[in-house]
Amino acid sequence: MARSHPGHLPGRLGLAALLLASAAAHADIDVRVSGLDGELLTNVNQRLGIRADAKREDLDVALVEALHRQAFEDIRVALQPYGYYNPVIDGRLQGEAPEWRARYRVDPGPRTVIDSVELRIDGEGSAELQPQREAILQRLRAGEPLRHTRYDDAKKALSSAAYARGYLDARFTRAQMRVLADENLARILLHFDTGRRYRFGAVSIEQEVLDADVVERYVTIEPGAVYDPQKLLDTQFALSDLGYFASLEILPQRESAEDGVVPIVIRTTPRARTLYNFGVGYGTDTGARIGAGAEVRRFNRRGHTGKLETRLSEVKNTARGEYRIPVGSVIGETLALAAELTTERLEDGESQKWGTELSLSRTPGDWQRKLYIGFTHEESELGSTRQRADLLTPGVALTRNELDDPIYTRRGWSLFVDVHGAVRDVLSPTSFVSSRAIVRGVLPLGERARLLGRAEYGANLVEAFGELPASQRFFAGGDQSVRGYAYQSIGPRDEQGAVIGGKFVNTYSIEVETRIWNDWGAALFYDLGGADDDPAPKLLQGIGAGLRYRAPVGSVQVDLAHPLDDRDGGSGSGVRLHLGVRVGL
Repeated sequence: MARSHPGHLPGRLGLAALLLASAAAHADIDVRVSGLDGELLTNVNQRLGIRADAKREDLDVALVEALHRQAFEDIRVALQPYGYYNPVIDGRLQGEAPEWRARYRVDPGPRTVIDSVELRIDGEGSAELQPQREAILQRLRAGEPLRHTRYDDAKKALSSAAYARGYLDARFTRAQMRVLADENLARILLHFDTGRRYRFGAVSIEQEVLDADVVERYVTIEPGAVYDPQKLLDTQFALSDLGYFASLEILPQRESAEDGVVPIVIRTTPRARTLYNFGVGYGTDTGARIGAGAEVRRFNRRGHTGKLETRLSEVKNTARGEYRIPVGSVIGETLALAAELTTERLEDGESQKWGTELSLSRTPGDWQRKLYIGFTHEESELGSTRQRADLLTPGVALTRNELDDPIYTRRGWSLFVDVHGAVRDVLSPTSFVSSRAIVRGVLPLGERARLLGRAEYGANLVEAFGELPASQRFFAGGDQSVRGYAYQSIGPRDEQGAVIGGKFVNTYSIEVETRIWNDWGAALFYDLGGADDDPAPKLLQGIGAGLRYRAPVGSVQVDLAHPLDDRDGGSGSGVRLHLGVRVGL
């Protein structure tokens, strides 16, 4: 039994008089617990009512004494989940209004151990749940210290495992943890009945905007299959990600089940057919910019979609339209036809191009694959050289992501690889093969910081480089390259010193970012990279620091970057401001 010692208390009348005399002062109770540490101390402090109410404005002598008396029971209850049922508590309330001192010294006493465990599983699914039974018995063993959380976790694990296998009626027929406090022993009795196994019935989809077969091919629920809650979630995510529906509910009709077969009803609300957008902003690489566009979420009942957008800026102007036809049964698998018109001001020249592209996007396994063939007409001026070229370029692009959060990633990586080319006299002025790979990664550094890295390598194998249009050449510098240097300002130069681009590009970046206060943070970074006609380009370096703000759309970044290497023309000198938003990696 616990022994309680309230200690010496001033007389009620004396305390009341002092309280009245100090009515203007703010009452307070200084509460301290000794004899415990770690999770025991933490749980006691969280449970103590006298600590939670220590700064109440209505504290008086009667309330403080009542809180002190209750503290002994609070401590006992707080220790029980860890197996301590016989603590010795010495408590004293001292001081006077408006400041009291409550002191509690606690000896948790002997710890209760598990004396016996009886775990029995009956029903149709008893054999399937044997692995879970064995795992539970490894955590609840005779002689082990009693922890209530392990008992609760065992019950949850068994119920969840049964439900995940289609045993919707599974229940505990007996669930008892009997504590023999005087003997410091606990006996656990768990009897579990799985009941019958359920299966999926007919699937009914309530929607009127698409042909039934368009939606059905994304449904992973198969009538007659074992009832699997994960299949319900997979279907809900898949149909939601299609972009056709504003809301979506999957409702198992368990009350209508016959012979263990559960009908499924999917209710949907369509999204507006067209979404219009308009925006203004500023980017370091593009300068002031303005954009407008429209997204057609469905052209017809076959689920065809499209997008039209225009972006105007000081450096680059783009108009693009795309028409997409969904194929297959995986989100994002499409056949698309796109057209684009672009004008761009380069470091030492300009480029104008228009083109069209036919592509097929698929997702084999964990990879996203895009096969495409594009035709581009481009007119460019780099330094003193003017070019006019047509290109027919088939290619393939591969992407893979492993991210813990698609918006603000703390652990993960991504890889992008693109290979395309052209053949002389097949609507192209020269033969070439161009490839580029970009890998990004992030790791957490404690709870508040993360380490980000990026590496890029690109190579052109070209028959006649002088015939290669500007859009197919490699440059470095700018927001997504080597900060501290102007956009596309790094690369080989002609005799007049104008940057004309190279056959190879190689860039790296490493950044440490930490959260300082709420959603605000700071970063330090180091970049290096170069573009050249040599497979191992000379790497120019840049360093900098930045401010970060974690917004719902991603990480808003304001960076100041300084180049460490001087170049001819001095375009890499000074400090450059970079503004942008990072989404994911």
